[in-house]
Amino acid sequence: MASDQQDPDALRIYFSEELRRTRQRAKLSQSQLANALGCTPQWICQLEKTDKTVSEQTALDLDTYFKTDGWDQDDGHFHRIHTAIRRAGRHRVLLPGFDAYLRHESQAIGIRCFAAQVVPGLLQTESYARGLMMPGDTVETLDARVAGRMERQSILTRQNPPMTIFVLDESVLHRPVGSRKIMVEQLDHLIGLEQSLDVDLRVLPYDRASPAGLEGGFMLLNFAHEVDLMYIEAAGVGQLIDSRSMLFKAGVRFSLVMGEALSRAETFQLLSRSREEYL
Repeated sequence: MASDQQDPDALRIYFSEELRRTRQRAKLSQSQLANALGCTPQWICQLEKTDKTVSEQTALDLDTYFKTDGWDQDDGHFHRIHTAIRRAGRHRVLLPGFDAYLRHESQAIGIRCFAAQVVPGLLQTESYARGLMMPGDTVETLDARVAGRMERQSILTRQNPPMTIFVLDESVLHRPVGSRKIMVEQLDHLIGLEQSLDVDLRVLPYDRASPAGLEGGFMLLNFAHEVDLMYIEAAGVGQLIDSRSMLFKAGVRFSLVMGEALSRAETFQLLSRSREEYL
């Protein structure tokens, strides 16, 4: 499975093969296994032919029935394959270049972000994130992208999270994404960061327009032992940059934007006023 671990289709085939092998080793027919699990033989047949999407509950039920290694901690054999399928599916729907960024983001000790268009992914609510997705994508693709974005936010709540600074252009607060209710929820989420010791949130107001803030958003990642990186997106493609000269210039840009931004107290006052506009 190792060589195919980033291919969700190969992983689904692997799941079906493992199910068939495990069932046959237990000398069970599809009907007998279906009876034990409370489903139909057709369901088991479809799982073994990869005609059915593997749900997490199905994986857990199979682990429990067969007592696979780790089943009593919801970390059995079939659940591990299901998790791999889910993760591989999320990587498949990422923007070109973003997969590489994610691998570095999880290792960063510091993150600085200037958001010029929308609330950055690390701070989005699920409804807001869904509202940004392209309507032409399939439901499966949308679900995978949203789930991946929510999972990515765990770095902010883990033990020893990175120190993060987010500067949002004021237009982000007034650009409606989805419904008014979604915007209220999103702003509530941002306001809830007021007491955070690890997340510094600021807003660059309209009346302090800085030339450094007119060149678009970007993210800067700092590492304990690796070279720092910058990430930018344009035309649906992401790019990681490790050029020292470009990183220096981006650092200067961020300092200029930060210098023009509202204070922390002023930022949360503006967030509260913006929230009232959507009620």
